[in-house]
Amino acid sequence: MQNWLLLGGLTLIWGSSYILIKKSLIVFSPVEMASLRISLSFLACIPFLFSALKSIPKEKYPYILFVGLFGTGFPAFLFAFAMVHISSSVSGIINSLSPLFTVLTGLLLFGVAVTRTKMLGVLIGFLGALVLVLGKKDVNFKADLFYASLPVLATFCYGLNSNFVKRFFPATNALHVTAIAMSVMGIPAMLVLFSTDFVFKMQHAEGALFSFSCVCFLALFGTVIAWLLFYKLVQRTDALMAASVTYLIPIVALSWGLADGETLNFVQLLGMLLILAGVYFVGKRST
Repeated sequence: MQNWLLLGGLTLIWGSSYILIKKSLIVFSPVEMASLRISLSFLACIPFLFSALKSIPKEKYPYILFVGLFGTGFPAFLFAFAMVHISSSVSGIINSLSPLFTVLTGLLLFGVAVTRTKMLGVLIGFLGALVLVLGKKDVNFKADLFYASLPVLATFCYGLNSNFVKRFFPATNALHVTAIAMSVMGIPAMLVLFSTDFVFKMQHAEGALFSFSCVCFLALFGTVIAWLLFYKLVQRTDALMAASVTYLIPIVALSWGLADGETLNFVQLLGMLLILAGVYFVGKRST
């Protein structure tokens, strides 16, 4: 039961992040938003960094570097650059590839066995994500092939990272893993941030303080706390169960849309039911 609660909490946080990202991009560019998000996440983790460094053996530091780069750093900037050139519909579908890449990297690189039930769950969940996106009346599939490949690479990073955490940090304090992972990209993100027009916009752009506040919430909840829950879920279950959160995220995002006056049609409802069925099969025997 606790595993499902972790999955639900993670889904709620990441699903709600989209509206914060939308408000952040009113003033900031995608690169500014991504680098600011990572920088603030790094600052939030500093109080836990020293205890984390003491608790994790030095020989595992290179592995932590890997987690920071592939779990947070690379995907954040890959999605940021892609968002300028591809639609949110394309991005949403590509993001749903994470469980599939989790299966493939786990099978080919880590020797993780995948049951037929879990594989069925992956396929049903991905089908549900497709149906949910296709059910939108204003769906837009405008995409540039190169920029569409960037989030594909990001989801590959997510899948690889999930298996990596499960293999090398199965019992490490999830808060310590999160703190060091965020620290890996903290200083590089700050360097990128202050090479942009961020300071000028904070001083002169209308609505900058509001967008900055949105990024603050995004960093604290959508990054630090979300990754803490994610790593905890990976450790308690398996990488695939944790990755299935990408199927559930669009449901929460759609719920925010309903609260904002949007409507729900039958096709979208069918997609939601397929996603829930897929996640059920993925999580079966994992609790």
